[in-house]
Amino acid sequence: MKNSKKQDKLTFFSKNKKWLLISLVALVGAYICIYLSFKGNGFITAGVNLEKKDWLSFLGAYLAFAGTIIVSIVATLQTKHFAEIEKDKAIESRKKELQPIFSINIDGLNQQISGTAEVFNLYDTSTYPKHKNVTISLENVSIYPILNVIIFDKYLFQLLKPNERKTIQVAYSNSPDVQKWKEHIIEIQESNYESTEDGIPKWFNINYDDIDGNEMFQTFALKTFDDTNYYSLEGTHDKAAMAAYGFSTKMTETDCVGELMKLYQKMQ
Repeated sequence: MKNSKKQDKLTFFSKNKKWLLISLVALVGAYICIYLSFKGNGFITAGVNLEKKDWLSFLGAYLAFAGTIIVSIVATLQTKHFAEIEKDKAIESRKKELQPIFSINIDGLNQQISGTAEVFNLYDTSTYPKHKNVTISLENVSIYPILNVIIFDKYLFQLLKPNERKTIQVAYSNSPDVQKWKEHIIEIQESNYESTEDGIPKWFNINYDDIDGNEMFQTFALKTFDDTNYYSLEGTHDKAAMAAYGFSTKMTETDCVGELMKLYQKMQ
């Protein structure tokens, strides 16, 4: 808590030091001008008979006046500073509230491609269809809808409503499904999405816009527990923030942390 308060103070003074210095210089300059105007044979003759005790009295009064001015300026700037902090917190809180919660399931491997039909001989196994794909279903279980959903670099849905489930089928470029049913399946490259031996992508992003228009994406990584494969949320990211750091939306959470550590080390 102490470190947080110290950081806030440092941020406030570093942000407003220009105005504080200008105010201080103006007050010092005003005092010098008054002093020179009344000192000795200054152009204001009322100052000819002023003694040191008179100047000391004036200086005390002027310092009190200058202190009041400085405190007022600091209070005004500090009020503005903390109002901006609260505004940023409110915006961030609203953004977190709007984010979807995805329920993602791996529904099957090497299934027939949806929307297709194949002819084969039940008595001849050589004619049996060969598939190499992953069927993934996702559902937005949040209370807010999302827009412009992009998965595996493909624009899929204009709107995904709460509790609406969608199913996609994904295959790598060397899959027989891609060669035969390319228009019915999402094709991905091993160079972009590393896979397991079963052809399951080890990670992917869901890109979307929330209802306030924030361009976001969530990263999911493949995990295994008790011989069951599942996708776990790694992080939620703001595209604008990623772009500010020069990060690609195809980076995994681990990659982002690594790049941030490099930036931090360069600042040392």
